[in-house]
Amino acid sequence: MRAIRVLVASLVVTALGVSPLLAAPAAEVNSEKMKLVARTKYDGGGELAAYGRYIYSSEANAEGGGQRGTKPDDGGLHIFDTVKMKEVGFLHCPGTDNDVEFVKPGLVVMAFSQNMCAPSAGTGIMLIDVKNPQKPRVISSLNTNAAHTMKPFPGGKYIYMAAGNLTGSASRGTVIVDVRNPLKPKLAPEAMDVMDCHDVSFSITEEDRQLGFCAGAIGTGEVQIWDVSDPLNPTIISRIVNPAIQYSHYAIANDDGTLLAIDDEAFAAHDCNTGASPTGRVWIYDISNPQVPIPQGSFAPPGGRGGNPAFANIGNYAGWVGSWCLSHGLDWHPKKPMVAVTWFTAGVSVIDASDPTQPSEYAYFDSDDSATYSTLWHDGYLATNDHMRGFDLFKVKGL
Repeated sequence: MRAIRVLVASLVVTALGVSPLLAAPAAEVNSEKMKLVARTKYDGGGELAAYGRYIYSSEANAEGGGQRGTKPDDGGLHIFDTVKMKEVGFLHCPGTDNDVEFVKPGLVVMAFSQNMCAPSAGTGIMLIDVKNPQKPRVISSLNTNAAHTMKPFPGGKYIYMAAGNLTGSASRGTVIVDVRNPLKPKLAPEAMDVMDCHDVSFSITEEDRQLGFCAGAIGTGEVQIWDVSDPLNPTIISRIVNPAIQYSHYAIANDDGTLLAIDDEAFAAHDCNTGASPTGRVWIYDISNPQVPIPQGSFAPPGGRGGNPAFANIGNYAGWVGSWCLSHGLDWHPKKPMVAVTWFTAGVSVIDASDPTQPSEYAYFDSDDSATYSTLWHDGYLATNDHMRGFDLFKVKGL
């Protein structure tokens, strides 16, 4: 069932006891299984990371639609406490992209194309000490010449940096950074110039099953499955080439490493209106045998939701389309066969993949100001980061 409502910030604060930083939301559409419990408003929401009671959300110096550099004095790292239900720390580091990832307890990394906190680093990363969440501080930086996306390798020793494999990229591809000494990060020379990817993720389930996933590889949009048992020497063990996927932006395995979700960042065609478009979908593959990935099913962008023609008339949306609706951010529930997916103007959905051949929508949240970028399950909550709305935190019934 669908409930449509307009919330007022003071009512949210009174009813939920959350931070007065909450801004009045726009008109929202959600399923009864999805409840917004906290919000921190800012522009340019990017990636999310988490550890313990804290969620780390990045903000780029972008206004609304995520157009880079439109708010040069803004951006940085927000730290949200899921126990106190409020933001407890902020590191003001204006920059483009500003993607954040967890490295190890007390340490996160932020990747950027430019950043005022590391002006000499050019395109690269900053390592940030978050032991005191109220006073995060930059402890080092490094120019990597590849910083569209990144993913730390489990264990806190290495960070894979992906240039994004985008047209016109002058970077050298995916490189690996050695962060064993976080005060002195360095490129791992023996592992430079590995396969160029748009994004990378990992699935380490057993000693003899250590997998990496390179989405958007070699400019064709294919997904490569890697053996990363030697993290400095990844090798390709299989490839997924799906003609129905325009551009595989991200691929991530579920907790036991048997299912792989792949999104389709379908720049050329996307549809929020009918839900019938073959583009922009989430695709599910069986990777029980990673050498022979088997397609299962897919889920299209949700029909009847999303799409805001007004966006096309906003200056910072110059490169956007009013019905911009495609799968972008993905995260599997840590215990159940549910994958959360962000759709930009159609908000966020939770997809039930218990039958991966027929994935279905379990819950959703959308707002008429949605441009939802990333999502993350953590500590019983589902978090999202949004270009327009900033940070939202949800409880999903039954999960």
